Amino acid sequence: MGHTVTEELNLIQAPEASCCAPTPASGQACCPPTAQVSEGMSLTKSIGIFIGLVALFIASDYWFASFLRSHLSGFSESAKDSISFFISHPIGLLSLLAAITIAAVFLRSYIDADKVRKHMEKVSSIKGHGIAAGIGVATPFCSCSAVPVFTGFIRGGVPVSQAISFLVASPLVNEIAVIMLATTVGWAIAGAYAGMGFAIAVCAGIALRKFATPNLTEVTQVKSLNLIDSQGNVIKPSLQKRANAALLEARDTVKTTFVYILIGVAVGALIHGWVPTSAIQTIASWGPIAGVLAATALGVPLYSGIATVIPIITALSEKGMPMGTLLAFAMSVTALSLPEAMLLRKVMKPKLLAAYFATVSIGIILVGITFNIVL
Repeated sequence: MGHTVTEELNLIQAPEASCCAPTPASGQACCPPTAQVSEGMSLTKSIGIFIGLVALFIASDYWFASFLRSHLSGFSESAKDSISFFISHPIGLLSLLAAITIAAVFLRSYIDADKVRKHMEKVSSIKGHGIAAGIGVATPFCSCSAVPVFTGFIRGGVPVSQAISFLVASPLVNEIAVIMLATTVGWAIAGAYAGMGFAIAVCAGIALRKFATPNLTEVTQVKSLNLIDSQGNVIKPSLQKRANAALLEARDTVKTTFVYILIGVAVGALIHGWVPTSAIQTIASWGPIAGVLAATALGVPLYSGIATVIPIITALSEKGMPMGTLLAFAMSVTALSLPEAMLLRKVMKPKLLAAYFATVSIGIILVGITFNIVL
């Protein structure tokens, strides 16, 4: 994922760190006055970039796609859907990815990984995974945008399996999704969805507890972001330097992942525009088990947030599609995606990535089949 935050802060603070060496025998100062030391980008500019990224995401996600679609002439409706999706979605996704990376890295700079690790070791496994999943519920990120936070957890000393519980819960279950789902299909179904989604997140983490070891990730754990001078005193980075380090990591994250995200979004755009709702509805006739399997397989490459999927669930529910099949489709679209897989490949080694997708898929399938049988 590019430079580690420690490396970035070392680079940013290199002139200042060199001043910590003992003064030469000549008695001359070993470095220029503090005012002459390069401070990098100003804090105001760093904040401006962060705000700009958030604004770009909001504009792209809530306005740009419809604007493009309304101004595309000479194309079929399916082509308009695919083109507007392919152009607007990467802009919004990459800007959100950069903004979340900046926020995650900046906040992580205040975390002592050793203290976090010691605290989590005292927490029981189920409770630890429940806490991680609960944090995911409270942070409604999409499957791709949750990856930087997942990376930050690991670098901050959180066990990989508990970070996985967060990674599953964040896009799958959040208060916004539950309320939107409740207003369309009722509180009973919305509550069941939230409960099952939370259970999948916790169980996926516990199932991978022994397998998901740090050596199966591409993430280097950061012990401390503070520097030590020659007298053993702690040098705490300034707000400006922390912000600069966050911007550097966000830049590297976007540079190393944007091609993979474009490929994933391209596949999603093709399906988004050219797979009709009738094709999804046909799955209902395949039975409670085969229908769930097919819905899960179809949902993964689609890639969307739960807010986008809810209108589809409502329409298909009114046409009689089994609720278990609908929920399996919604869960696979939001919790697993092709862009997420490509982004996670920069964080997880193939064995862990395959185990993660397999475990979550099995959980989704079991939930879908259970709902179909019970309802």
